[in-house]
Amino acid sequence: MLKFNKAKEQAKLKAIETWLGYMPNIYSFSLPSGHTCPFALDCLSKADRITGKITDGLNTLFRCFQASIEAISPTARKQYWDNFDQLRKLKDVESMVDLIMDSLPKKFDIMRVHVGGDYFTERYLIAWAQVSALNPTKTFYSYTKSIQYWIKNIDNIPPNLILNGSRGGRFDTLLDEFELKTAEVVFSLEEAEFKGLKIDHNEELAIKPLGNFGLLIHGTQPKGSKAAAAKNLLQKNGIKHGYSRKKVAAVV
Repeated sequence: MLKFNKAKEQAKLKAIETWLGYMPNIYSFSLPSGHTCPFALDCLSKADRITGKITDGLNTLFRCFQASIEAISPTARKQYWDNFDQLRKLKDVESMVDLIMDSLPKKFDIMRVHVGGDYFTERYLIAWAQVSALNPTKTFYSYTKSIQYWIKNIDNIPPNLILNGSRGGRFDTLLDEFELKTAEVVFSLEEAEFKGLKIDHNEELAIKPLGNFGLLIHGTQPKGSKAAAAKNLLQKNGIKHGYSRKKVAAVV
């Protein structure tokens, strides 16, 4: 069985209550960051499965925040790798759908698909699309750099699976060509303003069809990097840019 996390303890997800008007049952699902992100560039970072040691990609501009979590949490690493091991051995969409459906929490309103990880194959994206269609009263959403998989299946993505194209990957040009909804990490409020992006602090812009948006740089960044300097400046100026979380607690 796959394992999910009850996400209401995470500050950013808990803030959904501020615009929804009530606290829904929120869960998240994750895979190993970087290891399951075949099209990542700007944020490509991987935590070693055993040691947790971080390795950044050759083109990494900022470190994936979830990879940093995995680096210090053996519990998170084990859970995410267990999820990945179960899914990647399945060779057809139907088997993936069955596994996900059998593993879903009994009661949830919103599911964030991938706090860590991404749609590592096309059939895996199709599986989540079918799972979403089988649960039409639930909201599923995710950030993804697997843009070509999205485009190939764009007519089969149900309305309750909200995809946000994450800039900084190998297929950014397709985001503009097909006018897809996008999310972009920015290093300052000034950069966001210049690009005409609102900052999402509570997942409202990610979940609602409100257009493109920005996310302020967050998470642990490599010492001496531009990303670290930008994060330090945000902190110095008292600008909210990070979201604390409690220890990962896996549920079935």
